Order: sequence, then C-alpha cells, then structure tokens
Amino acid sequence: MLSRQVLLMFVLLYSSTALTQTLTIAGGQTIRSSTTEHDAYRLEANFGWKPELWSTDSLMMSLGHAVSIMTFRDENTVNALSWAPNIIITPRNRSGLIPYAQFGFGVAYLSEDKFESKTPPNATPNDSEYYNEYTSEMGSQGQFESSVAIGLMKGQFSVRAKYYHYSNANITSDNGGMDVAEFGISYSF
Repeated sequence: MLSRQVLLMFVLLYSSTALTQTLTIAGGQTIRSSTTEHDAYRLEANFGWKPELWSTDSLMMSLGHAVSIMTFRDENTVNALSWAPNIIITPRNRSGLIPYAQFGFGVAYLSEDKFESKTPPNATPNDSEYYNEYTSEMGSQGQFESSVAIGLMKGQFSVRAKYYHYSNANITSDNGGMDVAEFGISYSF
C-alpha cells in the first residue's frame, strides 16, 4: 500500500511531466561505510530554465531544474521529494556521442529523519554519534541536496553516474548526512 507521501510525490511529478524535457529512471545505494546500506530508486523530471547561461567557442553552460521522487529501502523505507536547480556543461558542437557534466543544489523532504539498516554479518558498530548501530540520524526531515553527475548523450537517450549528498547543514543538533551513488538512464522529449 502506497503511503500518502509517496502518492503526493507521484501526483506532483506526474502533473509536471507535460513540461518535462528529460525523464530519468535511476537506481543506486547509500554509501556510508559501516552504517546504512539502503537501496535507492529515483524518478526525476528535468526542466529547462535558461538554455544558454554562458558559452565559449567550445563549451556551453545551461541552467535547468529537476523534481525527483526517491525511495530508500532497507530495514526501514524512507521516501523523499526534492527540487534542485542544476547547471549542465556540454560541448558546443553537439553531434554524435556528447559528454556532459551536471552540478545541482536544492532542497529535499524525507518521510523519516532516520535511516535504519539490517546488521550485516561480522559487523562492528560505528562509534560516531550519528551512525551507531547501523542507523543514520539525519536530524530533520528537511534536507539540502547537492549533486554532481557525468554522463553521455546520444540522440534522445543518455546515461549518467551521479553522486548526491543530503544534509541539514547543522540547522538541527543532529546532522548525520547521507551520500548516494546512482546510475541512471534518461530520455529527452
């Protein structure tokens, strides 16, 4: 049964797909050693904002923004919704296989402020106050999201490897943070 939060996230994302330039399906895992190991799944809609923010003879920089719904699954399930402006750098000559880099910074809302993992065999607890006993304390449901990605585009399809960091920037006393590595496949309209 879908929670109300996941349903609301889906409705918001679905209602905005008419304006979507790129739709991405991605999967990966949280990457904090010796703590949580949640599988991560993402559906992301990217929208153009400023097609040519800056350019040279060889490079072009554009500004866009992305809306994502995510789910993180392990001992507990954490769902999330995020919005993040992003800068995309591509070669000006856009033919054939096109490499790109993307940098983003935005906000995210988590359904829970704690990530809990099953204890792996032969595990030793982490001594950090935020990551003890295979639990990551995020400190709040409101988080900042920063990301960096590299990818390749060909026609309407692209693939990417992306790294995310979630943190509440010490707004609350607990600020464990969470890192996520993922691989995604995109289709541009």
